[in-house]
Amino acid sequence: MSGSNQLQDLALIKELELILDSSTLELTPVDEVWPNLYIGNVAVAQNRKRLHKLGITHVLNAAHSKQGSIGDQSYYGDTCVYFGIPAEDSDHFDLSLYFKPAADFIHKALKKKNEKVLVHCIMGVSRSATLVLVYLMMRQRLPLRDALRSVAQKRAIYPNRNFLSLLLKLEDQLTLRRRLCPLLGRNPYTAVKVDPDSDYITPGTLDLEQLFWTGTGAQFAHVNQVWPGVYIGDQKTALERPGLRELGITHVLNVAEGKFNNVLTGAEYYSDMDIQYFGLEADDKPTFNISPYFCPAAHFINEALSHPENKVLVHCVMGRSRSATLVLAYLMMKHSLTVVDAIEHVRQRRCILPNHGFLKQLRALDITLQEERLRQKRETQDHGPIKKD
Repeated sequence: MSGSNQLQDLALIKELELILDSSTLELTPVDEVWPNLYIGNVAVAQNRKRLHKLGITHVLNAAHSKQGSIGDQSYYGDTCVYFGIPAEDSDHFDLSLYFKPAADFIHKALKKKNEKVLVHCIMGVSRSATLVLVYLMMRQRLPLRDALRSVAQKRAIYPNRNFLSLLLKLEDQLTLRRRLCPLLGRNPYTAVKVDPDSDYITPGTLDLEQLFWTGTGAQFAHVNQVWPGVYIGDQKTALERPGLRELGITHVLNVAEGKFNNVLTGAEYYSDMDIQYFGLEADDKPTFNISPYFCPAAHFINEALSHPENKVLVHCVMGRSRSATLVLAYLMMKHSLTVVDAIEHVRQRRCILPNHGFLKQLRALDITLQEERLRQKRETQDHGPIKKD
């Protein structure tokens, strides 16, 4: 990310840390931080009598060990439903991979009457607290700061800065998704003008499709550079490691993970190369909701390109629909291109054709981004330009 983005992210993290610092609670073995939801340490998790007394029916271990030293399902037998996550409390561990499974586990348990969940790690301060905050954000729809204040009032918690950064990204994703949902339900075939002072109009989906059939575009190739440091390719490109070395690829975003119509690579496939891997499971179907991947994909590409020597390959099977859609979303979100400008830019460099449903979602993203820019413009007009000393 750019220097200004890094400073902004650091400022947001420090704001969250101020909320945490305001807590005067002493750290205890276990606390109920939400109705029937507890955060505790490993000693409580290994004390089955204590768990029985608390009425715990589900245990989420955020410090699961492959050697089973902290516990597993066999340790609890039929007294508790167990879910283990092998997370590290470090500055580099990507805990976001487990956000949805953890939130789903807690949500499913708490839907049932008289069920209680213990979420723990070693101390019950960072990893477990982060996953509880994720549940409150994803399932209870609490803003991050409200979730943080709510939990910090019940327990002394302190997620590390890496986890706070991941929570901020999750909030961005959830905010975008909730703003996109109403737009996806509107008539997708009508052009929309958001800013009355601008000449730009977001086209209808059918008009966007016409962009791919008019004028001259790029000829077919296995891989093309479509933006400085950003390549769109097909499965042949992703599978041929010598070719990736030749291109200087440092990051791979596979938008075709899964069992069907997929590309079987993964982080282990590139383990002997200096490549960072990120996989997403998406179906190239008009009914598939790819919009939840807009934020994580844009963040992955943007953070990779914060170092000018890095190069990112975004691929699916053909490199035409799924991968192209996420690159278009990246250009719109991180470089302020309209959906029309993004399509025109990429199609001149690669033969792409996102399916009808993906274009509908990109159109909704375009409207959302235009509305956000209009809001920011009006706020600037209301408050006037910032005065410099």
